[in-house]
Amino acid sequence: MAATLLGLFFFRPLSGLHIENFPDWLPFGVLNGVLFIAIFFLIGQSSQKAGITVTTLATKLSLVFPVMFSLIYYHENITGLRLVGLVSAFIAIALTLYKKDIRKINPILIFLPLLIFLGSGVVDSVVKFVQAEKISGNQTAIYTTSVFLVAFLCGLLLNAFSKNTKWSIHPPTLFFGTLLGIVNFGSLYFLIEALNKANMKSSLLFALNNMAIVALTAFLGWLLFKEKLNKVNFAGIALALVSLYFLL
Repeated sequence: MAATLLGLFFFRPLSGLHIENFPDWLPFGVLNGVLFIAIFFLIGQSSQKAGITVTTLATKLSLVFPVMFSLIYYHENITGLRLVGLVSAFIAIALTLYKKDIRKINPILIFLPLLIFLGSGVVDSVVKFVQAEKISGNQTAIYTTSVFLVAFLCGLLLNAFSKNTKWSIHPPTLFFGTLLGIVNFGSLYFLIEALNKANMKSSLLFALNNMAIVALTAFLGWLLFKEKLNKVNFAGIALALVSLYFLL
């Protein structure tokens, strides 16, 4: 709801909307909205049962889907150095998120991160397809708003029909939920804008985005929250910086 309201009142997407373009991208917006809320719930379940590390790893390594989609479907060509950067970015993400407790995970629970891996990959691939084929530059805001509106409605219906739902006002939840909604809206909106305007191969942009998120999160967690990073994690952060050089 927070993301939807932000889109409607701050970006005012309806002002530049051409109704004849609705049939082109609306089904993809609905699909992305449904997948967004489904993955949101899956991440919560997976974090509790399979662990935060493996869940985050599944989410970020899903970039293999939009990268391969861009390379194959749009025939993107990249230089040898950028190919090295692309491969090392995958390795950097895995090393940065590596924890010894990954080896202790119950194999039965691995299907949760696997579903997140597949779902997140499909979401990013659909975003790339819609950006390239279905929407123009001035429709980024209305598409993003529509995705979160669908996600909000699906979440509302799931909670309305769930026997375990307890309706109550909890200020910290409202505050952090609103903050998360704003950040999520911005992440999708500016990803599409970057694909439109960054003048960079989309395969490289997806790799750069995911790798930078993982490296920066790990570094800030260590700096601000004193999270322990092992030697493998530091090697991953260092490799991320090297990958950044090759990708740019």
